[in-house]
Amino acid sequence: MASGVDAAINFADSFSHMRIINGMGISLCLSRLLIFASKFVQHPNRHKISYMHIGWVLVVFLWIIQFWWDYLLESETKQYDVYTYILDLLYVFGLFFVCVTLTPDEVKEYGDYEKYFLSRKAWLFSLFMFLNLVEYLSQLRVHLPARDYTSVRADTLLFSVETIGIIFAIRIKQREFQFFLIFLLIFGVLADFMLQ
Repeated sequence: MASGVDAAINFADSFSHMRIINGMGISLCLSRLLIFASKFVQHPNRHKISYMHIGWVLVVFLWIIQFWWDYLLESETKQYDVYTYILDLLYVFGLFFVCVTLTPDEVKEYGDYEKYFLSRKAWLFSLFMFLNLVEYLSQLRVHLPARDYTSVRADTLLFSVETIGIIFAIRIKQREFQFFLIFLLIFGVLADFMLQ
């Protein structure tokens, strides 16, 4: 009888396992965002709605949908190993941590959601950098073994530009810049959906 290490895991089994694990993580993310949104329906006068904060919630919601959609599209071609498994889990854990940080249970000590967001902006954007790093490492896992150095250079350039942009976004305190960034990211995700 073969041990667990010696047993071959076929592609369909590994994809099903990853789909279930990622599905649980994505479900937790979506439920957190939906519970947060329902607070404004349940108690409309308790907290003032911050359009900036809701904009970031929408961006994260679209990122979750984009991750799940990309995961489905990659299901035919993605090769699974322990490193891919770890990177996928780190990405889902990162998304969940973003959702929990972005949707607090209480904001009394901050006054309102916008003040909460601004006080936690460095944390959130640092989590965005973490997600960006995990995505970059996932791309390297695909392109390096294939010796596709053009894609590696493009991915590295994109990762560098995005990371520098996130660092600037942490430092810039103007509300208008936050709205610009929100619209830019929403446009980027929607464009990605249309181009697939």
